[in-house]
Amino acid sequence: MKSGEKILLYGKKEFIVEYRPGEEVHTHLGKIVLPEKLDFGDVVTSSAGHQFVVLRPSISDLMKSVKRKTTIIYPKDAGIMLLEAGVGCGSVVGEVGTGSGALTLLLSRIVGPEGKVYSFEAREDFIEIAMENLKQSPFRNYTVVKRDVIEEGFGPYRFEALFVDLPEPWEVVSHAKEAILPGGAWVSLSPNMEQMKKTILRLREEGFLRMRSFEVLRREMVVRSFGVRPRELMHSHTGYITVARRGK
Repeated sequence: MKSGEKILLYGKKEFIVEYRPGEEVHTHLGKIVLPEKLDFGDVVTSSAGHQFVVLRPSISDLMKSVKRKTTIIYPKDAGIMLLEAGVGCGSVVGEVGTGSGALTLLLSRIVGPEGKVYSFEAREDFIEIAMENLKQSPFRNYTVVKRDVIEEGFGPYRFEALFVDLPEPWEVVSHAKEAILPGGAWVSLSPNMEQMKKTILRLREEGFLRMRSFEVLRREMVVRSFGVRPRELMHSHTGYITVARRGK
């Protein structure tokens, strides 16, 4: 295991930390000293006697653990957004609203070393946070561009798919029509129905096709020997996903 690699300490509680030999991790379950040699599957014990198994964090874990100033796109939404957009290894994609870089991190992993991610953000303070979080990606296939797309458009950039996470996504639609390649995908996320409606109407005006909006709800199960039931709390509404395709 390399120094600086992210690890998941799984026990009574979960903690995602950077592995640095000899470093102390202070938790409410005691102090954990990371040993000089550590492999996934090893067990470490805190000063309070709690044991933790060292696991490799998933992309979902890494997305939820990023430093943030903004609300991130959560994994339950991000997964289906990628499926609807049809992106994969080698895709060239765009993103408007880098925020804390959680979706950028996922896109970087999905398109791989043969692909490219262009992320547009107007605020310098968000870019600084995102660039720090993006160090978790094993690839350097992303470019964060300081640009107000609503005012300036996308310039020379072109994409197979565009992901939009802004309060007013409809303001980007006319620029997106020029930047998305024919047959490519628009995907946006809006917390309110009014935002979703305005986006759909603008997409329709600009000639986009196959427009759909939906939300994703996630309810986990509690599994015990004497019975199974849904968990009392669930990941319910986070936003309305809108997808569309550009024609010719």
